[in-house]
Amino acid sequence: MLFMKFEGHSGTYHLTAEAIDEIAAAAEAFLFSLKMERSNVLRIRLSLEEALLRWRDHFGEEKEIRVEMGMRWLRPQISLELTGESCDPFQDGENELGMWANSLLGSIGLSPRYSYQRGTNYLQLKLNRPRRNPVVMMLISVALGILFGLLGELALPETVQQNVLRTVLDPLQNVFFRILNVTAAPVVFLSVLTATCGVGSVAAVGKNGRRMILHFLAASVVIAVLAMAVLIPLFRLSFLQTPLTGTQFSGVLDFFLQIVPNDALSPFIQGDFPQLILIAFVLGYALLIAGRQTDALMRVIEQVYAIGLIVAEWVGKLMNLFVALLLVLWIMNGSATKLVGLWKPLLIFHAIVALMLFINLLRVSIREKVPVKKLISKMKESFFIALRSASVDSAFGANRVCCERRLGIDSKNTEYSLPLGLVIYMPAGVIAIMTYTLYSAQCYAVNASVIWYLMLVLLAAALQIATPPMTGVALLSYVVLFSRLGIPIDALTLVLIADIISSFAVAAADQAMLQMGLVIESDRTNQLDREILRR
Repeated sequence: MLFMKFEGHSGTYHLTAEAIDEIAAAAEAFLFSLKMERSNVLRIRLSLEEALLRWRDHFGEEKEIRVEMGMRWLRPQISLELTGESCDPFQDGENELGMWANSLLGSIGLSPRYSYQRGTNYLQLKLNRPRRNPVVMMLISVALGILFGLLGELALPETVQQNVLRTVLDPLQNVFFRILNVTAAPVVFLSVLTATCGVGSVAAVGKNGRRMILHFLAASVVIAVLAMAVLIPLFRLSFLQTPLTGTQFSGVLDFFLQIVPNDALSPFIQGDFPQLILIAFVLGYALLIAGRQTDALMRVIEQVYAIGLIVAEWVGKLMNLFVALLLVLWIMNGSATKLVGLWKPLLIFHAIVALMLFINLLRVSIREKVPVKKLISKMKESFFIALRSASVDSAFGANRVCCERRLGIDSKNTEYSLPLGLVIYMPAGVIAIMTYTLYSAQCYAVNASVIWYLMLVLLAAALQIATPPMTGVALLSYVVLFSRLGIPIDALTLVLIADIISSFAVAAADQAMLQMGLVIESDRTNQLDREILRR
């Protein structure tokens, strides 16, 4: 399989108890060599052991399995291959999360993914390469951008600066924006489609699953509305005030009815994102109704979606390079004043998130009769992992340990509620995207209206609900909003830098908000152990 060894391991084993232990121990050592969080390593080890034990029960101890651990195309990977009839070791009819949750966890390296090709069963765990702290990388990019921008402005003659802008920097900026535009439509469409299918799959776990979905959706919309009420006075825009006559009401209604496309291809060609979201939702719901008749098609969608996430990840990795490039461009063309003004939306965002966290801590404390200080001590480990890494997936294992062993949430609840909340419940993300969108609109003197604000609320909530928590996908959400709200694409430079700076607080706050939401919902459904919570 052309692996390049990275403290890896390879070999052929029989499915005996001793061999399964050896494989699991080797996988654990390999994952620790990648500097992965301990809680995630242990979770993955247990998943691999469970899969191997199920294969042993199905095929017997004499069956051989091929194991490879190492680097493939510069990316760490664990691969298990077993020849024979198809046997999905993760299929569980009593609690099936569906392809969406499995695909999500697999795509971010938190769960092995199963596939069957040409008479061979595959379990693969694809991981991100070990990388430096993203804070350091971002600071280096910003420092280099400012340094080269100032050097260019001070050292180069005006004519040379203009030639560099016209022949090098502007074309590179345009290429980056074109990459974002061409990537946004398919990734957003596939994200909404698979999210719709996944929500239906998770809802199949019963009343509690449906209740959790409704709670996350309602909370996201309410937070978006409340954030808008707070942010409008802080970012004043030119408001188009006109009385709402009967004719104008008809125009407003027609505005929203235009979300229904004339045909299935135009939204993709024209990049009409509201229409794409509607098509994805309708198609996903139709696939759910069709059920097992469309299993083959859903597997294809899952594979295409995985490719889309990889492309989004590539876009995210380009961000550090383009942060430096765009800073140089903005300094040399005299637009740096807009960057200086970023302190305001960043301060407002962090203040709102801090207030939101405090209110929720106080709410849980009063409801469950647990001191705020004790709640903080129980949640701080997973919170700081997410804060340090700017990633909720890095803290996923610690999150589950915190929910089950410290907050007293039933493990049957966390099994489906954590993957679900990982994707569709990102309250801090909603606040961030609305704050930076309003700031960009203010900087570029965009005219607003009631419809404009309503569209911002609906799209911000919908995009945060439907898209996974990945840096590249988050940036694509701004592309969708800006194209619909009439904000110039140049404003992406502002949100690009602001989003990187605030991504650490977003991940940590979303993590904590999810845990507090699960405590309250688990209490309502009698899935909360108060003795553990109050211990």
